Amino acid sequence: MVSYQILEQLQSLVKQLKEKEEGTKDEINKIEGIIKSLKEEPLNENFSGTIQEIDAFIETAKESKETNELIKYHKLNLSRWTEELSLLIDGGGKVTFDYEQRKGREI
Repeated sequence: MVSYQILEQLQSLVKQLKEKEEGTKDEINKIEGIIKSLKEEPLNENFSGTIQEIDAFIETAKESKETNELIKYHKLNLSRWTEELSLLIDGGGKVTFDYEQRKGREI
């Protein structure tokens, strides 16, 4: 069972990136660590796409020389991920399209 504290921490970090429109290497690394631990946990399969998308975003952010520009560019995705994580934390709902259906085109 996934710890809700971990999900809330992830949601908080994603929300901070969105609101500040910038992120530190430490914040990116924290998100990466949380995603890594979530991939090892049983997770509501309706939200696996959300986790895959955040993971793809973090990988891109780690490789980017302009992390803050990338964050600004993905502000809508960050908002959506924050909402989707709320649904996951609340234990209900599901995401309309997952990462596989989108074919990663938003990342």
